[in-house]
Formats: sequence, C-alpha cells, structure tokens
Amino acid sequence: MPEEKNDKGFKVIDRRGVEPPPPSPPPMEKPPGSAASEGKAQENMGASPPSPPPVEPAGSAATEGNLPPPAGVQNGKGGVREGASALGVPRFLDLVQTLQMGAMAGLGMLQGHDGKRSPVDLPAAKDAIDLLGILQEKTKGNLTKEEEEVLREGLYHLRMGYMAMINAPHAGRNKGGDQR
Repeated sequence: MPEEKNDKGFKVIDRRGVEPPPPSPPPMEKPPGSAASEGKAQENMGASPPSPPPVEPAGSAATEGNLPPPAGVQNGKGGVREGASALGVPRFLDLVQTLQMGAMAGLGMLQGHDGKRSPVDLPAAKDAIDLLGILQEKTKGNLTKEEEEVLREGLYHLRMGYMAMINAPHAGRNKGGDQR
C-alpha cells in the first residue's frame, strides 16, 4: 500500500505595500454531521482550501498586481527617471558602473578587504570591456552628456589598462620572453 504524504508544501504571501491583516480567530472545528458531503473531498486533498485574498477598493493599483510607481518615476513605458540612484531604482549609470567594476576586478585593479589585489582574469575583463563597447554603440545618441562621458572615459581607461596588461612582460621574464 502506498503511504499517504501529509506534505502541505509552502505558501508564499506578498506583503509589499499592504497593511498587515488583523489576526484571524483560530479555526473552528466543524461538527461531524455538517461536512458530510465535502468531508470526503477534503480527506482526499489532505489540506483545507486556501482562503480568498482580501478585497481592495476598486481602482487601486494593488488590484492590478502592481504598486504605484515611486516618486520621480513617470507612469507608462519609457518614463524618464532623474536624480540620484536609490535602492530599487537602478539607472543607466549603475549598469555602466557594474560592468566597469567587473572589468577592473578582472584586470586586478581592485583590493579586497584583506588588502590584497584581486587575481587577474583577462578573459573576464575583456568580456566586460566588450559589453561596455556594445552598450556604447547601441545607445549612441540616446544618452545624456553625463552618461555618454562616463561611458566614453571609463571605456578608454579600461581599454588602456587591458592593453598594458597584455603588453606587460610576465613575472620573471624580460620583454623578449627570455629568463632574467
């Protein structure tokens, strides 16, 4: 005989932007005779049916599944966000900075908390630099002056750093490749 599993799994509740509901009273047991018709169905399922979600007032943003946009964000697609980057509100420059930091780490330009430099990973650095180059190509003419300058200057310095690493003699060898 197969064994019955009492595994109820887990339940995910989205509590963003919603006031916590008042504590519900403990579930009351039904008298044995009142659930005669549905008792067999519930025994087969092994769990009680979920309660319906609380009803929000009509026209609120929560009924559509989305919260209202943060301050400074226009409604609709293609809205422009200005101002300093805040948690949860990424900007184009955040993407550029992330790729630049990845390239710098690959070039061994960053120090860890222990004071040691990160190991050199030239293929990873090249990938990040190439991604920045693609980003520069694809966004040409669509960036603010600040974004364009940060991207252009950062790419220049990263490319020069990459070339310096490629052309630098390996440790223990001089430029001709001979042992010192």
